[in-house]
Amino acid sequence: MTTIQLSYNEVLTVARKAAGGAGLPHGVAEDVGEAAVWLSARGVDAVSIVVDALGSPAEILGAQAAIDALCCGETAEIAAEGWNCRLMLIGLAGAVAAGTEMNLAVRKAGNVEPLARMVTAEALVPSVVGLLLLPFADDGAPTPLRSHRPAATDAAAYAAALGLAAKTYVPASELSRARGAGAGTTDND
Repeated sequence: MTTIQLSYNEVLTVARKAAGGAGLPHGVAEDVGEAAVWLSARGVDAVSIVVDALGSPAEILGAQAAIDALCCGETAEIAAEGWNCRLMLIGLAGAVAAGTEMNLAVRKAGNVEPLARMVTAEALVPSVVGLLLLPFADDGAPTPLRSHRPAATDAAAYAAALGLAAKTYVPASELSRARGAGAGTTDND
């Protein structure tokens, strides 16, 4: 088996692009990239995990929804049983923990390990029972519970934002390609 060494930026980029190519929305693809970096930093071949998980994009969306419910206090624990790609679930939770400073942890058969202290991740898969939010951070300070989901967005404002974003898109035509739009014969971005 041949392996290559990627930078964290390359792990993030290839995972994000793969998730987008699998049809996941841009924001979800960003989260998948962040999860891949979190896993990669803990000794896991994250690109392989992402590719496996993308075989079931609905599971990635479900994992994100479950992690949101956990962070909001809508659920006390996410059971690891039933997830086809537990390592992706752990990676997504790890990325959330790193990005929000919430004290998310994995529960194993006899103990709880905060994701922030986790050095390796791959060996966890068989022993993880669930994910939970600990009420106190390592320094004894309470973990900020997010009691509400993000504020609702007005549909008209959302449509307007999408319209503004669409102004950044280049129409596909022979002229636009001749002037440099698209990947051309190489795709090196």
